[in-house]
Amino acid sequence: MSKPKIVGKSSGWKGPVTEFTCNQGSVGRKRIVFVGASYKFVHRVVRDMILVKGFENVDLVLLDVDRVPLRIVGDFVERVVRQQKTRMRVFRTLDRRVALKGADVVILSITTGGRESDFRSFEVCARYGIPVGVGDTLGPTALARNLRTVPVVMQLIRDMEELCPNAVMLNFTNPMSVLTGVMARHASFPVWGLCHSADGQFEYFAEIFGARKSEVAFEMGGVNHQSFITRLRVKGRDRMGDLLKASQRSAATVADSLMGTADDPRLQQEVFRLLGVWPTCGAGHLAEFYRHFFSPRRIEALGLAHEMKHLIPGREPFLRTPCPKIIKEWAYGPAPVGDLHLMTSEHAHELMWSFLTGEPCTRSLNILNTGGIVAGVDPQACVEVMATVAGRQVTARPVTLPRAALTFVQQWTAIHELSIQAALNCDRDAARQALFLDPHVGDALDIAPLLEDMLQATEPWLPKRWFHA
Repeated sequence: MSKPKIVGKSSGWKGPVTEFTCNQGSVGRKRIVFVGASYKFVHRVVRDMILVKGFENVDLVLLDVDRVPLRIVGDFVERVVRQQKTRMRVFRTLDRRVALKGADVVILSITTGGRESDFRSFEVCARYGIPVGVGDTLGPTALARNLRTVPVVMQLIRDMEELCPNAVMLNFTNPMSVLTGVMARHASFPVWGLCHSADGQFEYFAEIFGARKSEVAFEMGGVNHQSFITRLRVKGRDRMGDLLKASQRSAATVADSLMGTADDPRLQQEVFRLLGVWPTCGAGHLAEFYRHFFSPRRIEALGLAHEMKHLIPGREPFLRTPCPKIIKEWAYGPAPVGDLHLMTSEHAHELMWSFLTGEPCTRSLNILNTGGIVAGVDPQACVEVMATVAGRQVTARPVTLPRAALTFVQQWTAIHELSIQAALNCDRDAARQALFLDPHVGDALDIAPLLEDMLQATEPWLPKRWFHA
């Protein structure tokens, strides 16, 4: 690889300056399939692939169930490919089997039922006084997502076993831990969950310690959106001992370039004081893992009100997600597509390059806890750790969490396991037990009616077995 290249900022760029390396050689004519024409993820992955080089000859296949985003995202990607003068070819299809046949890489980014199904789940929670923030990782709304999405991804896995058994699955879809975990258990090919949240800590630590991102190294273990950093080195020096003071002295925030947010690290600081390990997510994602932060008093005091979902009186059903203005401008506007010289924070290109060439890369990854990477956690649980990928092989250093942090992780993975059982078997008992363990369900006598209301509200997207004994 070439030496790290530090890129500058354009007038429209709000994220941090990013270092990246260019690949040497080429993966050849490979078939990269995007399941879900996501306005957020597809173009970001393609931009990075072009920027780091080595993917000039790949076929990009876009698959969606909706012709509108398929057309817009397809047009956008084709424009990027032409503008950058690559030899990439872009294909679009509504047929899953056509898309998957002969695939080398499958990238998953879907929302079963879209905004309407998510909001219906939230409305049920509101009737029971259950607060909902992001709502895609933990809580009753995340359980509802699992119940309607697990059957979809299991069918996708079965199709891949038949049509592209030598591929790798890269999953961007939430709830990350459950979906990645259930697919990985049932697939003969690698399934890796990919999330940019932990990567944001590299940028944050670099800023508060006055270093470059490449000079930061850490180990972590936990679950997606709530893994814990147990060791931190900056410029080769152990900085766990002065992490809290450095964070408190700095005005730096934890940036999320995908969502366009910048989180105050106060909640991370508080969890660090209590548990002795640094959580990888700030604000909304962190808060929804703990009952301590989602009380009415604390939501206001901690500035989380803007993170919370709110009812819309007399609302009309949500239709498809509207295309962001900037995407339409880039796809069809008179000006060239902007910021193509800037790296995003998704890093799917690293895993694709490593899988297709065997060249190792190390990054945060969601994988099964096979071999007990995170000590004390079920080997079949999906954990988020720093891992090294080389071809189909994944290795990770063992992580030992403090007792209190481990207890939290064990509870979360138990919720994940029960959610999987519920989704695979239409099992009400497992679903009720998952809700019983949930930190935000405060009244056990609400659990049974809450579940039934949630099932009825999201019936259009659930297997019929839920409603026929």
